[in-house]
Amino acid sequence: MRLLKEAGLLTTGARGRNAPEMTAMDAARLTLAILTTDSPSQCVERVKRFGQIKYSPTFKKRIRGYEVIQPDQFSELFQGETLEEVLAHIFSLPSTVGIEASCKWHDENVFHLRVFHFEVLAELYQWKMEGREIVGELVVPFKGEVMVRTPDGFRPVEGYTPIKGGVRTERSISGSSFLMIGVGLLPEEGQA
Repeated sequence: MRLLKEAGLLTTGARGRNAPEMTAMDAARLTLAILTTDSPSQCVERVKRFGQIKYSPTFKKRIRGYEVIQPDQFSELFQGETLEEVLAHIFSLPSTVGIEASCKWHDENVFHLRVFHFEVLAELYQWKMEGREIVGELVVPFKGEVMVRTPDGFRPVEGYTPIKGGVRTERSISGSSFLMIGVGLLPEEGQA
C-alpha cells in the first residue's frame, strides 16, 4: 500500500480517525497489486500496466466453450473501458445502487476474475451451465501487450520491465469476493 500511495495510485490524506475512506478505485488497484505480483517492488508497475488494459472484444482462445462477451452486453453490465475502471464499477455497486440491487446484480452476473501475469491477460468470466455441469465460459478479456514490433524486431513494451515466464501462474478472485469488498467499502452507517 505504501508504494502505491507514494506513486499516487491510492487515496491519501490524514491519518487515524481522519483518514480518508477507501474508494472503489483503491480497492480495484489493491486487487490488481495482489493478483499481478507477489513482489512489492513490482506492484506499482503492474498496477499501472494491468489497470490500463482496455476490454478486448476481439481476443480469442481456441478452447471449446470459450465465448467472449459482445460489446453491447459488456456496456449493459459494466461501466468503464479499462480493467481498473470495470473493477471499480463492480466494487462500487453497493454504494451506487444499494445493497439489495447489488446483491441481485451479483446473483444474476456471477463473474470471477483471473489474471495470467506472464501473458498480460485478465479475464472476468462466468461459467455457462447445463444443469449442474459446466459447459463453457462467458469471458470479458483484457489483453495487454507483451512485446511490440519495432524496426529492430520485437521488443518488450516500452516503459515496462519484461515479465519472466519460467513459472507461469494464474491468480484469481471469486465473484462473491467482489460483493463482500463492495459492501466493506460502504460507510459504517450504510452497512446496517
